[in-house]
Amino acid sequence: MRRSHENKYAIYLITEELMHIIYKKDLSIDLKVAQVVVRDRMKLQNGREMPVLCDIRSVRKVNKQARDYLALEGSQWITALAFLIDPPVTDVISSIYVSTQAQSMPTQSFTDKSEALAFLKQHGQL
Repeated sequence: MRRSHENKYAIYLITEELMHIIYKKDLSIDLKVAQVVVRDRMKLQNGREMPVLCDIRSVRKVNKQARDYLALEGSQWITALAFLIDPPVTDVISSIYVSTQAQSMPTQSFTDKSEALAFLKQHGQL
């Protein structure tokens, strides 16, 4: 089973094993954007816990309210989280998220998609 969804902020691809979220180009994430992204992800997951591969390479900034929301409410149904980044901008964004937010699941940033998938597999998620 493979499903997809797109809104003005991101593209979502879901399989039996993984949710892949690809944020759109030059996106600035505030609380409103974060709420839409999480709402749409949760609709696709339909209550099912799974790992998430989150491609933030095109994100330009994330404000504190959005980071807080994504770390708490936005972490529901996520068993492991791998960020795809493109230093320096998204490296800073993911570092801030990982270092300042209480993580209840394995979370790490990668520049290589295959390494990100290996991380999710290592944590027994794929």
